[in-house]
Amino acid sequence: MKHASLCFFALAATAMPPPLQAMAAGPACDRQPVHATHVQVIGRDMLIEGVPASVYRMTFSGTSADVSSEFGAFWTQAHVPATERRDASGVLLAALDGACHYVLVMPSREDGETTQGLLSVMRLDGAGATHRVDALLVPLPEGARTVSDIESRDGRQAGRTWLLDMSGETKDNAQRYARRLQQAGWRVVAQMPAPRLGGSQRATGHVLAMQRGSERIDAIFSNRSGQTEAVIHATTGP
Repeated sequence: MKHASLCFFALAATAMPPPLQAMAAGPACDRQPVHATHVQVIGRDMLIEGVPASVYRMTFSGTSADVSSEFGAFWTQAHVPATERRDASGVLLAALDGACHYVLVMPSREDGETTQGLLSVMRLDGAGATHRVDALLVPLPEGARTVSDIESRDGRQAGRTWLLDMSGETKDNAQRYARRLQQAGWRVVAQMPAPRLGGSQRATGHVLAMQRGSERIDAIFSNRSGQTEAVIHATTGP
Protein backbone atom coordinates (compact mmCIF):
# COMPACT_ATOMS: atom_id res chain seq x y z
CA MET A 1 0.00 0.00 0.00
CA LYS A 2 1.10 3.59 -0.60
CA HIS A 3 1.47 5.63 2.53
CA ALA A 4 -1.24 8.22 3.07
CA SER A 5 -0.96 11.27 5.27
CA LEU A 6 -2.43 10.97 8.74
CA CYS A 7 -5.91 12.44 8.83
CA PHE A 8 -7.16 12.41 12.40
CA PHE A 9 -10.05 14.46 13.77
CA ALA A 10 -11.07 15.65 17.21
CA LEU A 11 -12.67 13.00 19.40
CA ALA A 12 -16.46 13.06 19.21
CA ALA A 13 -18.35 13.46 22.47
CA THR A 14 -19.55 9.85 22.61
CA ALA A 15 -19.23 7.04 25.09
CA MET A 16 -15.93 5.15 25.02
CA PRO A 17 -16.02 1.85 23.11
CA PRO A 18 -16.32 -1.26 25.29
CA PRO A 19 -13.15 -3.36 25.84
CA LEU A 20 -12.48 -6.46 23.81
CA GLN A 21 -12.05 -9.84 25.47
CA ALA A 22 -8.58 -9.91 26.99
CA MET A 23 -6.01 -12.45 25.87
CA ALA A 24 -5.33 -15.44 28.07
CA ALA A 25 -2.11 -14.14 29.62
CA GLY A 26 0.18 -11.14 29.78
CA PRO A 27 -0.85 -7.50 29.16
CA ALA A 28 -4.59 -7.17 28.55
CA CYS A 29 -4.44 -5.75 24.98
CA ASP A 30 -8.21 -5.34 25.23
CA ARG A 31 -8.85 -1.79 24.03
CA GLN A 32 -11.47 -1.30 21.32
CA PRO A 33 -10.60 1.90 19.43
CA VAL A 34 -13.80 1.99 17.33
CA HIS A 35 -17.37 1.30 18.43
CA ALA A 36 -18.75 -1.72 16.55
CA THR A 37 -22.40 -2.61 16.16
CA HIS A 38 -21.43 -6.29 15.99
CA VAL A 39 -18.26 -8.17 17.04
CA GLN A 40 -17.53 -11.79 16.10
CA VAL A 41 -14.57 -13.52 17.71
CA ILE A 42 -12.51 -15.33 15.06
CA GLY A 43 -9.83 -16.42 17.52
CA ARG A 44 -9.30 -15.05 21.01
CA ASP A 45 -6.34 -17.16 22.06
CA MET A 46 -4.00 -17.56 19.09
CA LEU A 47 -0.31 -17.67 18.27
CA ILE A 48 0.55 -16.19 14.87
CA GLU A 49 4.19 -16.91 14.04
CA GLY A 50 4.64 -17.43 17.78
CA VAL A 51 3.11 -14.05 18.68
CA PRO A 52 0.02 -14.03 20.99
CA ALA A 53 -2.94 -12.61 19.09
CA SER A 54 -6.69 -12.25 18.90
CA VAL A 55 -8.72 -11.69 15.72
CA TYR A 56 -12.22 -10.18 15.47
CA ARG A 57 -14.63 -9.58 12.59
CA MET A 58 -16.44 -6.28 13.15
CA THR A 59 -19.36 -4.37 11.68
CA PHE A 60 -19.35 -0.57 11.97
CA SER A 61 -21.96 2.07 11.29
CA GLY A 62 -20.83 4.57 8.68
CA THR A 63 -18.16 4.57 6.01
CA SER A 64 -14.53 3.50 6.21
CA ALA A 65 -13.64 7.20 6.45
CA ASP A 66 -15.87 7.48 9.55
CA VAL A 67 -14.20 4.44 11.09
CA SER A 68 -10.73 5.79 10.27
CA SER A 69 -11.60 9.12 11.89
CA GLU A 70 -12.81 7.45 15.10
CA PHE A 71 -9.80 5.11 15.18
CA GLY A 72 -7.36 8.00 14.86
CA ALA A 73 -9.17 10.18 17.39
CA PHE A 74 -9.19 7.38 19.99
CA TRP A 75 -5.43 6.90 19.82
CA THR A 76 -4.70 10.62 19.58
CA GLN A 77 -6.49 11.14 22.90
CA ALA A 78 -4.56 8.18 24.37
CA HIS A 79 -1.24 9.68 23.13
CA VAL A 80 -0.48 6.50 21.18
CA PRO A 81 1.18 6.54 17.72
CA ALA A 82 -1.16 5.42 14.94
CA THR A 83 -0.99 5.27 11.16
CA GLU A 84 -3.33 4.93 8.19
CA ARG A 85 -2.55 3.42 4.79
CA ARG A 86 -5.05 3.44 1.95
CA ASP A 87 -5.00 2.22 -1.64
CA ALA A 88 -7.30 0.53 -4.17
CA SER A 89 -7.31 -2.75 -2.23
CA GLY A 90 -8.45 -1.28 1.09
CA VAL A 91 -7.63 0.61 4.26
CA LEU A 92 -5.15 -0.45 6.94
CA LEU A 93 -5.17 1.28 10.33
CA ALA A 94 -2.53 0.47 12.94
CA ALA A 95 -1.57 1.59 16.45
CA LEU A 96 1.20 0.51 18.81
CA ASP A 97 0.17 0.79 22.46
CA GLY A 98 3.17 -0.42 24.41
CA ALA A 99 3.46 -4.15 23.65
CA CYS A 100 -0.03 -4.22 22.11
CA HIS A 101 -0.27 -3.84 18.34
CA TYR A 102 -3.73 -3.13 16.88
CA VAL A 103 -4.35 -3.54 13.13
CA LEU A 104 -7.74 -2.90 11.52
CA VAL A 105 -8.21 -3.79 7.84
CA MET A 106 -11.25 -2.69 5.81
CA PRO A 107 -12.13 -2.99 2.11
CA SER A 108 -12.01 0.17 0.01
CA ARG A 109 -15.49 -0.53 -1.41
CA GLU A 110 -18.30 1.07 0.57
CA ASP A 111 -21.28 -1.20 1.29
CA GLY A 112 -24.33 0.88 2.14
CA GLU A 113 -24.48 2.39 5.62
CA THR A 114 -22.18 -0.16 7.29
CA THR A 115 -18.51 -1.14 7.00
CA GLN A 116 -16.96 -4.54 7.64
CA GLY A 117 -13.50 -4.83 9.15
CA LEU A 118 -11.04 -7.36 10.53
CA LEU A 119 -9.23 -6.34 13.73
CA SER A 120 -6.14 -8.22 14.86
CA VAL A 121 -4.56 -7.52 18.24
CA MET A 122 -1.04 -8.84 18.85
CA ARG A 123 1.02 -8.83 22.03
CA LEU A 124 4.52 -8.23 20.71
CA ASP A 125 6.38 -9.02 23.95
CA GLY A 126 5.32 -12.66 23.64
CA ALA A 127 4.29 -12.87 27.30
CA GLY A 128 3.19 -16.39 28.17
CA ALA A 129 3.54 -17.57 24.56
CA THR A 130 3.77 -21.37 24.56
CA HIS A 131 2.46 -23.72 21.89
CA ARG A 132 -0.02 -26.38 22.96
CA VAL A 133 0.55 -28.27 19.71
CA ASP A 134 4.27 -28.99 19.95
CA ALA A 135 6.05 -29.12 16.59
CA LEU A 136 8.35 -31.79 18.04
CA LEU A 137 5.32 -34.08 18.51
CA VAL A 138 3.96 -33.35 15.02
CA PRO A 139 6.63 -34.18 12.44
CA LEU A 140 6.55 -31.90 9.39
CA PRO A 141 7.61 -33.00 5.89
CA GLU A 142 11.39 -33.11 5.54
CA GLY A 143 12.93 -30.30 3.53
CA ALA A 144 9.82 -28.10 3.77
CA ARG A 145 10.00 -24.33 4.18
CA THR A 146 7.49 -22.82 6.59
CA VAL A 147 5.49 -19.96 5.04
CA SER A 148 3.11 -19.43 7.97
CA ASP A 149 2.42 -20.97 11.38
CA ILE A 150 -0.84 -20.28 13.24
CA GLU A 151 -2.18 -21.91 16.39
CA SER A 152 -5.63 -21.35 17.91
CA ARG A 153 -7.01 -22.64 21.20
CA ASP A 154 -10.64 -23.28 22.09
CA GLY A 155 -11.08 -24.51 25.65
CA ARG A 156 -9.16 -27.76 26.05
CA GLN A 157 -8.70 -28.29 22.31
CA ALA A 158 -5.95 -26.71 20.23
CA GLY A 159 -5.20 -26.64 16.51
CA ARG A 160 -2.07 -25.57 14.66
CA THR A 161 -1.81 -24.95 10.91
CA TRP A 162 1.37 -24.74 8.86
CA LEU A 163 1.58 -23.55 5.25
CA LEU A 164 4.67 -25.12 3.68
CA ASP A 165 6.60 -25.01 0.40
CA MET A 166 8.73 -27.92 -0.81
CA SER A 167 10.26 -29.30 -3.98
CA GLY A 168 9.07 -32.43 -5.76
CA GLU A 169 5.78 -33.95 -6.88
CA THR A 170 2.71 -33.68 -4.65
CA LYS A 171 1.90 -37.42 -4.62
CA ASP A 172 5.48 -38.40 -3.76
CA ASN A 173 5.64 -35.81 -0.98
CA ALA A 174 2.31 -36.96 0.47
CA GLN A 175 3.36 -40.62 0.43
CA ARG A 176 6.73 -39.86 2.06
CA TYR A 177 5.00 -37.83 4.74
CA ALA A 178 2.49 -40.62 5.44
CA ARG A 179 5.33 -43.14 5.82
CA ARG A 180 7.17 -40.81 8.17
CA LEU A 181 4.10 -40.38 10.37
CA GLN A 182 3.45 -44.13 10.40
CA GLN A 183 6.99 -44.72 11.62
CA ALA A 184 6.21 -42.30 14.48
CA GLY A 185 3.11 -44.28 15.51
CA TRP A 186 0.39 -42.54 13.46
CA ARG A 187 -2.21 -44.54 11.52
CA VAL A 188 -3.74 -43.62 8.16
CA VAL A 189 -7.40 -42.53 8.35
CA ALA A 190 -7.67 -41.41 4.73
CA GLN A 191 -5.31 -41.00 1.79
CA MET A 192 -6.61 -40.01 -1.65
CA PRO A 193 -6.26 -37.61 -4.60
CA ALA A 194 -7.76 -34.16 -4.10
CA PRO A 195 -10.28 -33.41 -6.90
CA ARG A 196 -10.44 -30.00 -8.52
CA LEU A 197 -13.16 -27.73 -7.16
CA GLY A 198 -16.26 -27.27 -9.31
CA GLY A 199 -17.03 -30.92 -9.91
CA SER A 200 -14.04 -31.75 -12.14
CA GLN A 201 -12.63 -35.26 -11.67
CA ARG A 202 -9.10 -34.07 -12.42
CA ALA A 203 -6.88 -34.36 -9.33
CA THR A 204 -4.94 -31.27 -8.32
CA GLY A 205 -3.22 -32.65 -5.25
CA HIS A 206 -3.34 -35.22 -2.49
CA VAL A 207 -5.27 -35.40 0.78
CA LEU A 208 -3.98 -37.17 3.88
CA ALA A 209 -5.57 -37.73 7.31
CA MET A 210 -3.64 -39.39 10.16
CA GLN A 211 -4.52 -40.11 13.78
CA ARG A 212 -2.66 -41.07 16.96
CA GLY A 213 -4.81 -41.29 20.08
CA SER A 214 -6.63 -37.96 20.48
CA GLU A 215 -4.22 -36.25 18.05
CA ARG A 216 -5.08 -35.81 14.37
CA ILE A 217 -3.28 -34.46 11.33
CA ASP A 218 -5.10 -33.35 8.16
CA ALA A 219 -2.89 -32.43 5.21
CA ILE A 220 -3.41 -31.23 1.66
CA PHE A 221 -0.53 -31.35 -0.83
CA SER A 222 -1.08 -29.20 -3.95
CA ASN A 223 0.92 -28.67 -7.13
CA ARG A 224 2.23 -25.14 -7.68
CA SER A 225 4.16 -24.84 -10.97
CA GLY A 226 6.00 -28.11 -10.45
CA GLN A 227 6.59 -27.52 -6.76
CA THR A 228 4.49 -28.64 -3.77
CA GLU A 229 2.48 -26.45 -1.44
CA ALA A 230 1.23 -28.22 1.69
CA VAL A 231 -1.24 -27.22 4.40
CA ILE A 232 -0.72 -29.28 7.57
CA HIS A 233 -3.40 -28.93 10.26
CA ALA A 234 -2.80 -30.72 13.58
CA THR A 235 -5.31 -30.86 16.44
CA THR A 236 -5.09 -32.17 19.98
CA GLY A 237 -8.17 -33.29 21.88
CA PRO A 238 -8.99 -33.07 25.61
